[in-house]
Amino acid sequence: MKPALRIEPALLPALAAFECVARHASFSRAAAEMGLSASALSQSMRTLEQRLGVRLLARTTRRVGLTEEGARVLDGVRRGLAELGGAIETLDEVRDQPSGTVRITLSRLAYVRLFAPHVASFAERYPAVGLEFALDDGLTDIVAEGFDAGVRLGGNIEADMVAVPISTPERLATVAAPAYFARRPPPQTLEDLAAHDCSRFRYITSGRVARWFYQREGRPVELEVNGRFVVNDLDAELDLARRGLVLAQVIESMAAEDIRSGRLVTVLESYAPSLSRAYLYFPRSTQMPPRLRVFIDHFLAANEEGREQGKTGADEPKAVSL
Repeated sequence: MKPALRIEPALLPALAAFECVARHASFSRAAAEMGLSASALSQSMRTLEQRLGVRLLARTTRRVGLTEEGARVLDGVRRGLAELGGAIETLDEVRDQPSGTVRITLSRLAYVRLFAPHVASFAERYPAVGLEFALDDGLTDIVAEGFDAGVRLGGNIEADMVAVPISTPERLATVAAPAYFARRPPPQTLEDLAAHDCSRFRYITSGRVARWFYQREGRPVELEVNGRFVVNDLDAELDLARRGLVLAQVIESMAAEDIRSGRLVTVLESYAPSLSRAYLYFPRSTQMPPRLRVFIDHFLAANEEGREQGKTGADEPKAVSL
């Protein structure tokens, strides 16, 4: 018994051409529809018949008809082409109506400040689109980890990504609780930090402990500080400062309410450095999924005021017009 014949993907163009010839009962008319020469189409049919081991078409000088085997094959080919057409139509629906899930990696701070206030309006406007937020203060390879987009400060974005600003520039603040300063005098210079119990932040991805950053006489300064507490979460670092345990360097906006209320006190303000803006970034693609397109448009528009303010730093990627 001969093994069952398997239809390989390479035969699909020839089977579609066979359906066209059978529908027109003419090589010349089918060739015109497909943009081929009649001789090339005829050769394609002979090759298909040899591969299948049966005659599909009965040729005469006046017309082209179907053999009995050809009629049976044609019925299956038409059903298959109809199913393929239905699959293509579902793509049309997807293009017209955004659906699916957008996966984004970002810091907790970026989620709270830039996304959380606008999630409800997005969900109402695009009910078929789900959002998965992976809150991580480390650096994530969005392509390797299967994310659609990410949010980072400008200097940390790969050059082959499309990046658009979504926030104002931030500032680093050195803070501690009044209870901490009741035990130690506030530092007046950067050199005074050596006598303080400083919180230290360990990056999740690299495992290294972050240095503290300052600016003195217009020049950046990096310091390795000492302290008993090491964390890998910005909220935990801020909590240690609120409890009077450490002197901490945090993003100023994170501590804004604590500073206003007096729970935290800022020091070394004349040395406080500015950070670049946060950028929403994603891989460059000629066919962006509609769900990602509406996600980007919605949250950029929602943060429009923040994107329009501030000056782009030298370490930031060039903003890309979308």
